[in-house]
Amino acid sequence: MAYAGTLQAIRERVGKRGASAYLEKAAQRRIERDNLDELIADFDKVHGPADPEAVAAKRARLTGGAQNAGAAA
Repeated sequence: MAYAGTLQAIRERVGKRGASAYLEKAAQRRIERDNLDELIADFDKVHGPADPEAVAAKRARLTGGAQNAGAAA
């Protein structure tokens, strides 16, 4: 069951008629995230967790710098 305040916030953002499409898109994003979480958990079971230093190094390469490279890892 959705909270009235949440539904009101959605309606204010997208209008009364856009609420269903907004909720559908939000549900799709949640399913995608859940699927990714499952994929990562399966990978970790097989290979172990990712090395934080390796993740930080790869993030720095992808973002073009080392500033705060490991902050979100």
